[in-house]
Amino acid sequence: MLAVDGAQPVAASVVEVGDVRERFAQWREGKAGKVLAISVIGDSYSAGQDFYLNRLVQRLAGEAGFAGPGYVGFNHGAALGGSHFKYTRSSERYFGGDWRVSGLGQASPDSRTVTGRPGAWLEVDASSGKGIDTAVSAAKLLYLGDGSSSEVRYRWSSSQPWQSLALGGDGVQEVRLPGLLASKDWAFRLEVVKGAPTLFGLWLSNDQGGVRVSKLAASGAASADFYHSDGRWQAQWKAVVSKIPADVYLIMLGGNDQGFGVKPEQYLQNIQGLVRMVREIQPTASINLILRQDTTRSSAYPMSAYAQVLQPWARAEHLGYANLQCAFGSDFKRYARSGPTPMIGPDNIHPIPETGGRVIADYLYRMITSGSPQEGCGPAL
Repeated sequence: MLAVDGAQPVAASVVEVGDVRERFAQWREGKAGKVLAISVIGDSYSAGQDFYLNRLVQRLAGEAGFAGPGYVGFNHGAALGGSHFKYTRSSERYFGGDWRVSGLGQASPDSRTVTGRPGAWLEVDASSGKGIDTAVSAAKLLYLGDGSSSEVRYRWSSSQPWQSLALGGDGVQEVRLPGLLASKDWAFRLEVVKGAPTLFGLWLSNDQGGVRVSKLAASGAASADFYHSDGRWQAQWKAVVSKIPADVYLIMLGGNDQGFGVKPEQYLQNIQGLVRMVREIQPTASINLILRQDTTRSSAYPMSAYAQVLQPWARAEHLGYANLQCAFGSDFKRYARSGPTPMIGPDNIHPIPETGGRVIADYLYRMITSGSPQEGCGPAL
């Protein structure tokens, strides 16, 4: 982890921006408001909450308090998905009817949108437990207007009457969702009544202090899915992501770039473009780049090739930087599926949640809360 003591130039002013450990320390000392909002941008490692993210968020909330689920995208759901806020497009329990799911690379917080026809529905269920209070006090729906009018209806429990909601406008829109329940356990259901609305997801918060982690991640995503050079694309991405408050960004992309054979130089250009967009909408946010560890998957470039271009640039730009190779050790054959300490699953890509996932969660937790480990890698596992 690279400690940051410098300042970031933003427009004509200079804003002091620290890495995540500094920002967390300031917040814990009461110098940075009631809530520390963290947005996680990434691929399947982050989109699949069971790999590491759920465990990491629960540990952070256990230490700092829980300020609500943040962004719950209709692509991959919440950071505490599976345990506290249940939603998935792959289950008829939570997603059904005539929905069209976009391809990757949309100007959306989690790189996809969903467009529904009348009768299409989705549901997000909340249940408290393990120290997490799932009650919410504020909610809004984020959607993309196309100039036409649509209508949806929603409710927060099966015993609650439906509430109608007209969706209109052009471009990125947000609308408040009243009628929240005081209960910790709720089941938000939304149905399309008229038209063909295109939706991003929900943003949910409570009145408590603590951390609020928004999951902006998509399975299969590479760096080019989160940065396009097209000006209209960038304007839409910035418009919707700016509606998700963030004090800290954790960006972990590169694994799929490796799988697709993206040249390190092109990867760096994409990350540079993504960082520029983030700085434009959140100039005082802490931006932290995290690089995935190597695995035994066949690829044109080792992850170290991406590290060679990313780390010097991150240092020059005073960004936080961490390399998961430091967590796993230098010899990837030792933690591969067939190694003495298997931490990667049978696809040779994803971590085994209870071993490799725990290593990632522990490493990032220490990085955020204690500032260690910093630069350099420890001995192999």
